[in-house]
Amino acid sequence: MTGNTDNEKKLYGETWNTVYGGYFADPDVARPLVGAVLGAVDESDPSVIADLGGGTGFVLREIGRAVGPARNPRLVCVDSASEQLGDCPGQILTVECPLERVERAMLAGRGESLLMCIRSVLHYFGEAGLGTVLAGLRAVVSPGEYLVHQSICFEDPEEQATANLLYEKMFTGKWYPTVGGLIEELEASGLRVVETRRAASLPLESEELVERYGVERDRMEEIGRELERQRPGSSRVFVPREDGFTVLLDYSVMTCVAV
Repeated sequence: MTGNTDNEKKLYGETWNTVYGGYFADPDVARPLVGAVLGAVDESDPSVIADLGGGTGFVLREIGRAVGPARNPRLVCVDSASEQLGDCPGQILTVECPLERVERAMLAGRGESLLMCIRSVLHYFGEAGLGTVLAGLRAVVSPGEYLVHQSICFEDPEEQATANLLYEKMFTGKWYPTVGGLIEELEASGLRVVETRRAASLPLESEELVERYGVERDRMEEIGRELERQRPGSSRVFVPREDGFTVLLDYSVMTCVAV
């Protein structure tokens, strides 16, 4: 991963489930992703469901509840932060490893089938790294197995450009594709997109960005003014306020099958 994201680590652990109004621990918000995973479970009946970058295991907990005991796949949460994994429920196995270094043997044994899911992680690898990480993920799954991911991406290239300009000015190293561009990258890596659905957008206030990325308040105000000059009154993604601004990050859930 790239960029200045070390400051985010102070949010890990119990705090993570409360940030951004509890977005990442809200069952209603997670429903599109969970529903897409359940659809892939019906198609493939996996032995293992692994959540890469799964944090505190919230998504896997919701999936486990919905799948029920009849199928009883093994649930594996993979994350690079021990502070996150330490808060996983006891029924979920944990693997401490960066997403880009995951190998199949860490998740599934010989003869076992695998389904992987990811939420809000791909943007950490930047524009240059997206294709490489997707190729690495494709190498983990076998033909016919599923990868279901929820990722920030935008239908409108101008809105994409606005969001990327903001994150570039905060020196995060993060980068957001368009919906069509992400589908092209997935399919180029050998992951055919069989379904796309929208998930709830994430509203972020400029004060939250100051806290998350350690940007000076004066600098964040300057960034807000720069963006307002660029997109005066025309952006849905960037909304200026008297005391700062709001940025709206759009999510799509994509069900992919390895070819």
